Amino acid sequence: MYRWDINLGNESEMKRLLSLALSLMLFLSVFGQRVDDARQSSFDQVIEMVSENLEAEELDFTTFLEDLNDLYDHPINLNRARREDLRKLRFLSEFQIEALIQHRASTGNILSLYELQGIEGFDLYTIEGLVPFVKVSGSLETHQISWNELKREGSHTAFVRYQQIVEPMEGFLPIEDSVLQENPNRRYVGSKPRVYARYRYRYLDNISFGVTMEKDAGEEFFGSTQPKGFDYYSAHFYIGNRGILKQAIIGDYQAQFGQGLTFWTGLAFGKSLELGSVKRNAREITPYTSADENNFMRGAAATLEFGPVQVTSFFSYKNVDANISALDTNDIEIRATEFSSFQSSGIHGTRAQLEDKDAISEMNTGAHVRFIQDNIQIGMTGVYTKYGAEQGVNTSLYRQFEPVSNEFLVFGFDYQFNYRNLLGFGESSLRYDGANAWLNGAILSLNRSLDLSLLHRDFSPSYFSPRSNAFGEGSRATNEKGLFFGMDAKFGLRWRLKAYYDLFQFDWLRYQVDAPSTGKELSTQLEYKPSRRTQFYVRYRIEDKARNTTLPEKNTTQIGVRSRQWFRLNSQFTLNKTLSFRNRLEVVLVDQPNGENERGWMMYQDVVWKPMWPAKYQVKVRYAIFDTDSYDSRIYAYEHDVLYSFSIPAYYYRGSRAYLILGYDLTKWSDLTLRLSQTYFANRDVVGSGLNEIDGSTRTEIKLQYRLKF
Repeated sequence: MYRWDINLGNESEMKRLLSLALSLMLFLSVFGQRVDDARQSSFDQVIEMVSENLEAEELDFTTFLEDLNDLYDHPINLNRARREDLRKLRFLSEFQIEALIQHRASTGNILSLYELQGIEGFDLYTIEGLVPFVKVSGSLETHQISWNELKREGSHTAFVRYQQIVEPMEGFLPIEDSVLQENPNRRYVGSKPRVYARYRYRYLDNISFGVTMEKDAGEEFFGSTQPKGFDYYSAHFYIGNRGILKQAIIGDYQAQFGQGLTFWTGLAFGKSLELGSVKRNAREITPYTSADENNFMRGAAATLEFGPVQVTSFFSYKNVDANISALDTNDIEIRATEFSSFQSSGIHGTRAQLEDKDAISEMNTGAHVRFIQDNIQIGMTGVYTKYGAEQGVNTSLYRQFEPVSNEFLVFGFDYQFNYRNLLGFGESSLRYDGANAWLNGAILSLNRSLDLSLLHRDFSPSYFSPRSNAFGEGSRATNEKGLFFGMDAKFGLRWRLKAYYDLFQFDWLRYQVDAPSTGKELSTQLEYKPSRRTQFYVRYRIEDKARNTTLPEKNTTQIGVRSRQWFRLNSQFTLNKTLSFRNRLEVVLVDQPNGENERGWMMYQDVVWKPMWPAKYQVKVRYAIFDTDSYDSRIYAYEHDVLYSFSIPAYYYRGSRAYLILGYDLTKWSDLTLRLSQTYFANRDVVGSGLNEIDGSTRTEIKLQYRLKF
């Protein structure tokens, strides 16, 4: 098998890579044309903002970014936009939305985007981020749906993405048949490439239909284990804004209500320095176009609007991945009767993973009623969930409160109100057996220069809702109490200070914590923008959480505190319309509960080059070096990627990482993007583990995407 020999930890090889990149830039500058760069620049800023503290490499922002892309193609008319339209612009706070609506009511139509500078809460930098997604127009912009209108205003988007790890991996190497027969999970059943394809038609907010297909690395394609081709298929048909029918979906969709405490599918963002991150902005029901194979609904849903009252009902039935612990072999068709846990990776490349695929059924049905009147919003949710097997009793003590039933009935009440400079919101949730959880929050705008946020949550250890996704320290809304404070202060036009402080408490045991515990987290960032082209910020973050530690001399386990601190220096400079730079230095300090200390640091240089010539292309390059003591002292960093794909890798051990992205618009309707990335580990002879183990010190990935849009 062909193997790349580039070693980015070697100085001569690094020079060769940079020379190649510079040569490509020179070539394209002579024969190329200019790319429309405002779109991608705006997308990158939003994604990095919301992904800062997620600390996960496998996140799917497809739906989120697709909505931004549609807003770019069909900007919101600020003179006609409703509150729910403006909430799609996730970087606008509720106060800015309310200020805009009040300004429009008192002065009439906005004549120019420059007029936004006179609205309270809109500074120059907010307006700059807003410009690609909005417009001002006095026309009513009514659309009569006809065949010609659907052709003229509708958009078709289709793309296919191919990606693969270049180096040989353990799970794909040859193996003797006798060994494989004794150990069937020693090898993947399929091939190395990951292939993702999608088509979608979209007409404003009125009509959408499409299909998504994916094959992960290690899965077969039209083989004995995947006779239907791709491992994953998803499709939807959506219609909206047709009289009292606000929206209706058949197929795959997301359902989000309240603050996510009772029911929420799809991605939700957690703690962030952005003040509005404490509040969930539920989208009710929306088409599903991502590749996460478990966290969505499949069936039908609809929302009817009767003046100030909106009624949403939904039904979903699909199979989900789970570890089976008991089978009923007396039935004509063998079925699962008990499972131990869910599987969320969506990868089915080994015999064991294939056994877990679609192992049990999941049914969700329910309704949400929402009343909206001026600045008040009240909602009620009821959801019934049933699985095709019961979850077995877990022997882990920290999970003893988890229900073993296969049926769940959960009710929720949520609210939101605006009163002058105060935004209040919250949700309470009650399960059929009396277990409860609730949260309440507020965002307060004291003046043009200072905004504050506060959120209190209390999730009972016995509370569990299968599809909850509320704001909190844990990944599930259970066994947690907390109090969160946030601040956003502006000092003139150039300085800005953001900070939050979160105190949390767990009344019962948690994973790797064999006693009730407490913790805290502080994050603060000082920004300086001397000009539109230059930006600096410095960030400090500390997190203290309890964790088990073993005392070898006593052969016992006790609870200690693991303290992690991050220091970051970041600068961004736009030289001109064609060239921009971004630099970052980040240091992490980890004090383990056993007294051992770990240290780590990471530094990178980004170069984005977008020439002024008429052809449409762009070049992005990063070179990073890092050195950490272990995975515990890892550092996450957002990376540019091909459109609709996302990369937030963890940097750990010692080495370097680089990527090169070449994007080119082949025609007015199509573009091609190539991404080449490689991580080199200077102190490792083996990369990865298990079936993904690589015998060597590098891990190289190639990604190629072709998109057609018309």
